[in-house]
Amino acid sequence: MYKLSVLFLLVGLGLNAQTQVDVNLNVKHSVGGVSEFQRSKFITIHAAINEAEWDGDNFADNLRQDFFEKHNVFMGRNTGGISWYLNNIQEDPNRKGYADPAEITSRGIEAKNYYLECKWLHEFKDRSNLIIAPQFQGFWTGRSQQPTQQGWKLAGADAVGEFTGRFANQFYGGLGPNEINYIEIINEPAYETLGGPNNFTSTIEDIANFHSDAAKAIKAYAPKVKVGGYTAAFPNLDLGDFKRWENRWKMFIDMVGNDMDFWSLHLYDFPSISNGKSILRSGSNIEATLDMIDHYSQLSLGKVKPYVISEFGSQMHDYMSEQWSSYRDWLHIKALNSQLMAFLERPNTIEMAIPFIVAKAEWGYWDNIPYNHRLLRKENEPESYTGKWVYTDLIKFYDLWKNVKGTRVDTYTNDLDVLVDAYVDENKAFVILNNLEDQTVEIDLNLFAQRLPNIISIEKRHLTLKGEKVFLDEETLKESIQDVKLGAESTMIIEYTFKEAIAIDNNSDETKYYADNYYKPIHQNQKRYFNINQITKAGFGEAILRLGAGREHGKSLKPSITINGVNIVVPDNWRGYDQADRSSFFGVLEIPIPYHLITEQNNIIEIEFPDSGGHISSVCLQVFNFNSPITRTENSNIQAQ
Repeated sequence: MYKLSVLFLLVGLGLNAQTQVDVNLNVKHSVGGVSEFQRSKFITIHAAINEAEWDGDNFADNLRQDFFEKHNVFMGRNTGGISWYLNNIQEDPNRKGYADPAEITSRGIEAKNYYLECKWLHEFKDRSNLIIAPQFQGFWTGRSQQPTQQGWKLAGADAVGEFTGRFANQFYGGLGPNEINYIEIINEPAYETLGGPNNFTSTIEDIANFHSDAAKAIKAYAPKVKVGGYTAAFPNLDLGDFKRWENRWKMFIDMVGNDMDFWSLHLYDFPSISNGKSILRSGSNIEATLDMIDHYSQLSLGKVKPYVISEFGSQMHDYMSEQWSSYRDWLHIKALNSQLMAFLERPNTIEMAIPFIVAKAEWGYWDNIPYNHRLLRKENEPESYTGKWVYTDLIKFYDLWKNVKGTRVDTYTNDLDVLVDAYVDENKAFVILNNLEDQTVEIDLNLFAQRLPNIISIEKRHLTLKGEKVFLDEETLKESIQDVKLGAESTMIIEYTFKEAIAIDNNSDETKYYADNYYKPIHQNQKRYFNINQITKAGFGEAILRLGAGREHGKSLKPSITINGVNIVVPDNWRGYDQADRSSFFGVLEIPIPYHLITEQNNIIEIEFPDSGGHISSVCLQVFNFNSPITRTENSNIQAQ
């Protein structure tokens, strides 16, 4: 076994005890059979190639090429196009409340012909993996429905689905842009209709029925497209001691789960809201949200459905009414990186993940304040809204990730607040480090392989905050490195170039197994029992018990746990911060389990909290099967033959 030590230092203050990070470059890490870095799913933008905002007085002669090709970015999502056409198409003269099919067809032919004429767009065709999502206004046919700009209203969900399916069929595919792969039935329908982000008593029933009927109509006209929902803006499952779960996501799954090809979510951090409060999803909250939906999907539908995360990042409430600043971009960037790291852990169930970054968003310029989440700004901002269009600091997110590709390989960290991932592509290796802590962390970085070629060069990119500005520190090194200082809430990608290709000759196969029940109230000193059966094991491996819990602040997050009668040590830490500014804690506790304790047929998990209140939301065993022993710098006691 060959160990590569690597040494460089980054400026930082307030260092913690050193975090151990191991990377086994010769061990392929597969999740549900998926092991490749899929840029078309994860390195994306909330835009389409034919948007007029790519044109204009830009710093680059060919902005599309500079952005999409130079940074290796894919598309995307579009909510405006389908909504614009609905507002400009006449009602069917023979069917009240339905769009005129003949006009949809003729408009689609015009759009495809225009695309054919725009030959400069054709080079980007392979970069389009587009989601379309009708906007709430116009498409919603429940209470508060509004007419189209032609003065007529859609008759109902069937009319919405027919128009959407015909639109996907007539405007895309063939000689036009790529076929549509995903349709979100309506964008954020609960945002305006169910009482806001803190409501937990209003139910999803009307929206669920709408989704079911619309999905069937879409499939009648576009049978190959994948359809999903309900594009939830605030999936706060634990609100009202999980009443929001019962009245929203559980009800939606129960009513229309079989009609949906995927679940659709928007996930945002609120890094500064209500005068400085921090309400974050990054870390354990995202894990708990996805695990609870996954667990119930497995129990009720017999399978875990995939996700389309069609918006993610930050909403910068305290800064929304201010002019552009690098610091505000930082609030978005740090969330993008932390959340992306979580999504990359689910390559088999995340169909698409789209950072909420739009091009110029001149449609969002309001009261002399430009839109927040822009890829481009006027070069004289914030002093004046003048000059050529140049990149905001959000481009540095794409600069950071622009080279990453390859096969995912085994990684390990002993600190849940340091997220780590790694990929190998022939003679290249990419090690990705993300810090959830609000202070610098010191990392002992260890690379292993059976036989590792000599290093030619090391490129280090450290995306961090210096003062009030986003800073991408790029440096080329020729010497090995081991001690790494990673800035607060920062991300680093280390790109190694070796003299020869790295041989990937071992495997780590990851599978999640869900318990036979979920969502149990917590009572003081009352044992809760969960069974996890039919597990596949290998000769070597590791395992983690993922325990989702929602509790009031001050309640214990350290239950007593046994598995198959053996007491398990529960860590004091979880991913991310303490969630102090949330109304309550909702997160996943990740608990190492000795591999030899797990049986293939029947595993009995016993959980007991010392106080009452809240719920166990999900229970899952995350099992890693190895074909040979894997090197760890720590004696973690979670690997056994």
